[in-house]
Amino acid sequence: MPSDQEEMPVIHIAGLVINIGGHLRQRCAWCGAVLDDVELVLTAVPIEQGGQPYPSWPEGGLVAVLGNARWTVENFTESTGLCASLDPAVTT
Repeated sequence: MPSDQEEMPVIHIAGLVINIGGHLRQRCAWCGAVLDDVELVLTAVPIEQGGQPYPSWPEGGLVAVLGNARWTVENFTESTGLCASLDPAVTT
């Protein structure tokens, strides 16, 4: 069990990847929190990766967010920390 001072990540459900005019955005499908927001025209990649799409979170996958850190979550079985269990006023 974490101590009272330790922050816990919020677990989001990755929604659709939207790319309009080189601006890519992906939000949580449940609460709408921004998971990724990138100006692709300002993103430099090595030449050998030039034709590949920008990596995004798998749609419907679980993404943990703690400050600026984000990572995928496997086998999540608790409702603790899931954005769907938070007060909607906190997640908008």
